[in-house]
Amino acid sequence: MSRRGSLILTSLIAFSAGSLAQAASISTTIHHQYQAPRALGMGDAFVAVANDYSAIFYNPAGLARREDGQINLSLSVAGTPGAMDFYNEYSDIEKSGKSESDKQTAYLELIQKHYGDVYSMRLSPLEGVWVRPNWGVALIPVDVSVEMAMHQQVGPTINATVYADTTLGLAYADDLKGVDHGRLSWGVTGKFVNRGYFSKSISAADLANSSEIVSKSDLLEGYTIDADLGLLWTPELPDEGFWSVMRLARPTFGAVVRNVAEMGFGQSMKLLNKEAQNGTPEKLYRVVDLGSRWEYPSMWIFGGRGVLDVRDLGHPDFNWRKGLHLGFEFDWTVTTWWKGHYRVGLSQGFWTAGLSAELGVFNLDVVSYADDVGTKNTPVESRVYATRLNLDF
Repeated sequence: MSRRGSLILTSLIAFSAGSLAQAASISTTIHHQYQAPRALGMGDAFVAVANDYSAIFYNPAGLARREDGQINLSLSVAGTPGAMDFYNEYSDIEKSGKSESDKQTAYLELIQKHYGDVYSMRLSPLEGVWVRPNWGVALIPVDVSVEMAMHQQVGPTINATVYADTTLGLAYADDLKGVDHGRLSWGVTGKFVNRGYFSKSISAADLANSSEIVSKSDLLEGYTIDADLGLLWTPELPDEGFWSVMRLARPTFGAVVRNVAEMGFGQSMKLLNKEAQNGTPEKLYRVVDLGSRWEYPSMWIFGGRGVLDVRDLGHPDFNWRKGLHLGFEFDWTVTTWWKGHYRVGLSQGFWTAGLSAELGVFNLDVVSYADDVGTKNTPVESRVYATRLNLDF
């Protein structure tokens, strides 16, 4: 693979080329296997909403409440400002023709210049999801995430973490019969995930010695089969007194247990790395997400909802700041083929905002959110901007 012809994302992964003898990099970011811009715009609180194609991964119980089908084909890209500037500085040093010792000095100065900075990028060049009443199928051939944090440890280092996932999801959902005082829906999504994974601390010397853009021998690989179990409950409230006011908000509550088996990636088909491996990729953690949704009364062409979730209960990096997600969504609908949404929220202690514009089968989503890349006691904001281009049928 030539440097000129490589993808931007592949170029970023170039920083990860180092020896297997190095220690694993330190990352406290909670990595979500799937993210949707709509959810991210409203604080990534979507457990009790789950009323579009992304329900297959956010809460499969939502498929029991679909009244029609939806096919979504999309391309999405997300990244932190300055990531490409940092890569260009690295590239200039790599192409400078300097001696190895001079390159090492230049890389030391580069890392020191960016101490405390965290750069990330996430690319999914094609996603396909097809949902119908009660069931759905999704294929994400490539979903690659890269995080690089500049640290002073033994010496100036880049903590690099890379996820490269291929995901196939199959979901089924239905209502539980005979439930009094409301509607209770359940759903399950079975997932096959093949993961390539890289997590190391890279020194300036390693960068100077690096001769390849991507070293496949450094990539841990494995596959797993797991499942998410979800519930949605809409209570039936009395139409008088205090409850009549609550009834206008049509509250819905949701819960999801993700990665029930938590089997890890102990088996490998060696699709990415055919070499012998010393270790396995980071597993999909078994976590619990809880959520609630409150609808606004519809007025003319406008509507919307407020949402509150607690996510990632049980994750080793969970704390209440990271786990709390709050958001608001405002809808406007002119016709069935011309509508849009505005969103604001709070995720992991940082603001989020997004919008969607839907014109016929073409949809555009843009969003800004932040990951908390600090420790449990010291939050650090890493601001991300993302967009998704959709064909929606």
